[in-house]
Amino acid sequence: MLCISITSGKGGVGKSIICANLGVALSELGYSVALVDADIEGATLGLLLGYNLNDDATLHDYLSGNATEEEVLKRVSPMLNVVFGSVQLTALMKELKLDRLERLTSWLKERHDLVLIDTAPGFEEDAFAAIKASDAVIIVLNPDILSVTGALKVRIVAKREGKHILGVVVNKAGHEYDIPTEELEAILEEEVLAVIKDDPTIRNSLLEGTPLVSAYPHSPASQGIKELAEKVIEKLHHTGREASG
Repeated sequence: MLCISITSGKGGVGKSIICANLGVALSELGYSVALVDADIEGATLGLLLGYNLNDDATLHDYLSGNATEEEVLKRVSPMLNVVFGSVQLTALMKELKLDRLERLTSWLKERHDLVLIDTAPGFEEDAFAAIKASDAVIIVLNPDILSVTGALKVRIVAKREGKHILGVVVNKAGHEYDIPTEELEAILEEEVLAVIKDDPTIRNSLLEGTPLVSAYPHSPASQGIKELAEKVIEKLHHTGREASG
């Protein structure tokens, strides 16, 4: 019963793809998972999971006070539920009360083993609200200097909010000029939980509207995300043992 923000210091690093597929991978390991698309201006989990929202209630409706927790929570698979964000421009024109996000995640934690929040990238108000509503943070970055600079700032924000940083995910890796994993860990002073290869099957799964780990389970990127899921569970069990001790 833990809520983890999947966050990044800049857009375009593949954070939402990691969040969606990590949720699927964790559910396939037998854990009940809730995903929350809290990227207010750039909600994409519906597209990534192949879910047609139609007129369904979304997180934007909940934050504006026009929907309940039960109304916005959608069953995607037996072990995976999702609170989708709206892709409609009109949803952004509503008065959104971001402090309600913490209330929602508390409700979700009572009903799931894990809650994952796909945050907005960067440092706008909605990104801060998502981090505040979580218990822990995973930082997603690409192995380049601009992405690392943003990750350092996210780390500072998370630490300031008193959130436990589970570690870092290096995405779109495998290129000649990548910053080595050891250097990334030294710069960020955080463990690299997984290195996800830049993989053409990611783009294929996006076009098909099917989660990568389901459509291409044996691809390098899928294997990396499944390893990340196992690492997250290992981290949580270790944290639980420390707390009980």
